[in-house]
Amino acid sequence: MIILFYSMQNIFKTLRSKSYSVPCELCSISSLCIPRLLNNNLGNILDRKMPYAKDEILVTANIPFTKFYIIHSGALKTFVTTSDNYQQINGLYLPGDIVGLDSISTKKYNNNIQALSNTLVCELYYDELMSLIDTQKNVRDMIFNLLSSDIYNYQKLVLCYSQKKADERLATFIYSLYRRYEQKGHSSLNIKLMMNRADIANYLGLTIETVSRNLTKLQEQNILSAKGKHIFIKDLNALMNLGN
Repeated sequence: MIILFYSMQNIFKTLRSKSYSVPCELCSISSLCIPRLLNNNLGNILDRKMPYAKDEILVTANIPFTKFYIIHSGALKTFVTTSDNYQQINGLYLPGDIVGLDSISTKKYNNNIQALSNTLVCELYYDELMSLIDTQKNVRDMIFNLLSSDIYNYQKLVLCYSQKKADERLATFIYSLYRRYEQKGHSSLNIKLMMNRADIANYLGLTIETVSRNLTKLQEQNILSAKGKHIFIKDLNALMNLGN
């Protein structure tokens, strides 16, 4: 046990170096690893896992698109910078998600990509992946499913912006996090908000004060309890109904 603890300590210390990667067995989502799902067909086209520190920029917008980023642990956000230097967040990505699908048509990264926490990713090159699509139906189906999911999630975000009140937007956001974690095998009612409140407000088109006020409101309604970035959902049905 002491040896294992010492080894794990060394692993996480070494992750500070960009040149270090950990074996798939230590990946927090190894059962969802794309190469494993495809019977290792993609094993030869994945880079070694790359660690990024909290707030580190992986990609800046408008540079040529070459590869996707698949999250093994941590979280990423995507954002654009407006003409008045305002940062607008338009995407939140969790373990198991693939980032960069929106860049296929433009051949450039449409967004900046930034780590929300210490994050470990696999980098998957576009050209090599596309070479498999014509010959392997499972790869083609996977890409179509991922693209469809991306479009659907974007439509939900637009709907959230245009039609929902502030408390409904927040409830939708929290419930969507719960569902996304559940789909990845984490069915606990305890979830962590990977974004800080300023980022959540930005993402939902609200002010920080509005987010804080509505978190308090949801607690008073006994729908959830919140402490820092940690949320415990007390009434899942009420949260779902409010979000819907």
